[in-house]
Amino acid sequence: MKTNLKLQPTLKQTLHLSTSMKNHLEILNMSSEKIIDHIRQLADRNPFIEFNPNEDIHELLMNNISTAPVLKDELYFQLHTCNRKYDSAITSYIIESLDENGFFNIPIEQACNDLHVPEDKFIQNLNLIQTFEPCGVAAKNSIDSLYIQLSRNNQTPALKLLKNYQNELLNNDLSSICKQMNLSFDQVENILLEIRKCNPYPCNMYTTQKTQWILPDVEIKIEDGDIIIEPKEIGDVKYIKPQEKIIDPELKQYLNQAKFTIDSLNKRNKTLLVVANEIINKQKGYFLYNDELKPLTLKELAKSTSLSESTISRTVNSKYYLYQNQVYPFRSLFTSKTKEGTSRDSIQKALLYLIENEDPNAPLLDEEIVEQLKDLELFVSRRTISKYRKEMRILNSKQRKKAYNSHT
Repeated sequence: MKTNLKLQPTLKQTLHLSTSMKNHLEILNMSSEKIIDHIRQLADRNPFIEFNPNEDIHELLMNNISTAPVLKDELYFQLHTCNRKYDSAITSYIIESLDENGFFNIPIEQACNDLHVPEDKFIQNLNLIQTFEPCGVAAKNSIDSLYIQLSRNNQTPALKLLKNYQNELLNNDLSSICKQMNLSFDQVENILLEIRKCNPYPCNMYTTQKTQWILPDVEIKIEDGDIIIEPKEIGDVKYIKPQEKIIDPELKQYLNQAKFTIDSLNKRNKTLLVVANEIINKQKGYFLYNDELKPLTLKELAKSTSLSESTISRTVNSKYYLYQNQVYPFRSLFTSKTKEGTSRDSIQKALLYLIENEDPNAPLLDEEIVEQLKDLELFVSRRTISKYRKEMRILNSKQRKKAYNSHT
């Protein structure tokens, strides 16, 4: 069999990013908090960069130097490094459901129903989490936490005493415990000493949530009917010009790094202001007159700013604005249109209004909501209403009726 091979020339357009371009994009993508952390690290080792944070930032950094370890982070680390098999959905459910004391107090039956898993499988994964440090984590309560600690330390007499003689312990009736356990007073005291060594709240050295601090990139003010956008400065980032010509290769690298960092920061701030101005200009009715948000997408913004969609996305990613003493993400100012051309924000606000004012004895069906929205000149499909309702965690009509009845 003869095979003829033909070479077909094709034209393909590709974009190769240089290292400097990639680094520029990384800095553009950073939030203010990450920028501060990045500059601090550079300033610590680069002799040509000096960073002087403003007073507010300095105080914030000082207050956040030392924080307690986060319990969830510790547990996930132990989970991902353990050698035993586990179900990631179940273990994540357990870890995320721990209360401020590190206890798991959701009934097992409810947890199994939530996850649609058999009880023995759930308990198997719960027992795994309970083997982690600190000993006693994921217990039902403080007493259960003591049980776990005593069991791990093979303190069988102490475990037996705690399980069977709680009333006597509460009443400090040691003589009754001695009689029933057929032990001397000294023996009971030694057992109690083992119990006292345990910590009923072993997770108190941890925090249950990360210390989060969000810095706004700009502040939006309304003065005399005009919108004013003020950049929020993180401080003074200086390039220290060398006194002599740099010859040492390592110092040259530091010098280039300093120049590049300053240049990238300036570009980031300039791009952010351009994008922020365009966003706020398009949503000025929202700020000036409390109107609904207008439909706005990355594609539309890219067209009006002559920037690429990916650049717009990086610019607004993890960026925030301060308005009326509240901090909001820039992404909250984006809203898409439904297929009928109506703003998503308008639909959701109207949906919430209709449900808040519905008849508790006859809650609105999704189809009825669609018809009532038409009267408000808002056009949307039943499927979209169902989608928005779920996103807003609003129950369906049958579930809402049950909820109304349970409160009466």
